[in-house]
Amino acid sequence: MNQHSNGCTGRVPLHSEEGADNVVAATPFRQKGRKYMSKRSGQTGQVLLRYNRWIGRYYVDVPGEFKRQRRAVVLGFKNEITKPEAKLKLLTIITAEGVNTPEHLERSLKPPKNFSDVADAWESKRLPQLKESTRYMAPKLIAKYLRLFFGHMPVIEIKTGNVNDWISGLQSNGLEPKTVHNLWKMFRAMMNWHAQQNDEPTRKWYPILPALPHDEQRWFTQQEIGQIVNVAKGQYKVLFHVAAATGLRAGELFGLHVEDLDLGRRVIHVRRSVWRGQEVSPKTQRGYRDVWIDSATARVLQDHLGNRTSGRVFQTRCGTPLSDHDVLRDALYPICESLNIERGGMHAFRHGRISHLQQSGAPPDFTKRQVGHSSLRTTSGYTHFDEAYVREIVERLAPNCVDSLSKLDSVARGDKHP
Repeated sequence: MNQHSNGCTGRVPLHSEEGADNVVAATPFRQKGRKYMSKRSGQTGQVLLRYNRWIGRYYVDVPGEFKRQRRAVVLGFKNEITKPEAKLKLLTIITAEGVNTPEHLERSLKPPKNFSDVADAWESKRLPQLKESTRYMAPKLIAKYLRLFFGHMPVIEIKTGNVNDWISGLQSNGLEPKTVHNLWKMFRAMMNWHAQQNDEPTRKWYPILPALPHDEQRWFTQQEIGQIVNVAKGQYKVLFHVAAATGLRAGELFGLHVEDLDLGRRVIHVRRSVWRGQEVSPKTQRGYRDVWIDSATARVLQDHLGNRTSGRVFQTRCGTPLSDHDVLRDALYPICESLNIERGGMHAFRHGRISHLQQSGAPPDFTKRQVGHSSLRTTSGYTHFDEAYVREIVERLAPNCVDSLSKLDSVARGDKHP
């Protein structure tokens, strides 16, 4: 045979010396195949004995990486469980983590989604559905307080420890506890929305949030309201009177149109609000409501409007809506200072109205509907009691045993009784 026909060379002659019809069989060529993650079979792990302890080893997929990482866990001591029991325990761990499932493999093949990706999607899809004030403030807060910390962090790797580090940083920067709570709620809402969009279970964290201060919200008593209304001039006198008689939010007062008043039935239809000079929808769905007013308030409004049948009830000289800042600066704060009472904003009228209704025995559900709250719990947060009212209630509801105890004390002192 020709030496060039040696199988070691890999060459195959077309004809041999014995004859042209005899063809030598070719050596099959087999290329080394690449390992595909999608074709890997499930794993049961490996159990080894080290220092009288059963150690279980198995592989887990890492998002964004082709190569798996090896993980080791302690299964128990040799004198406590047998090797078959250790293998069964390891298999239980592997099954619980789902490393053999197609879903786990699919997640590992995808590039890890970081928080900035979630924020981008939330701002483009969810944010346009929210209130104008949220659309204005949320992107600024996210950019300043959330993206800087969580931005490049993969979503699946955000743990409670990361959240607590973030909260500690916010507190170190001097943010108020209420602000920290609001930022945490925003972060949680964004992450929950992301989970819902991907049909994933809602993530849970266990943050250590700062305690909220128990300082009572400033509210105007009936006596303070009377003083403020008496001193106020022009449309501010009417504005403060209506605020105290209805409990409307400042934006709802500024958004009132003459057409919203049914003074014959003594009803105010709340249909809009004002935010940063723009007419927007009420704060919540319950904000759309009919507020009943008393006869005196109806007369005050009628006198204020005169013959007007359209336009805003309260407005600037240019016909634009009032702003909370201007009302406080030009009227309410100077009045409080002249009366030597603690400053309060427009919201203090709302707190005062709710407190007055509650103290007067109005049904809680009526109060809730009047002020547009979604729950009685919220209404309770707006309810305050002054010292005189508390003292009157305590004395009026004193238990009957008080008289009996007084008589016993008198007998013990040797007093004579008729």
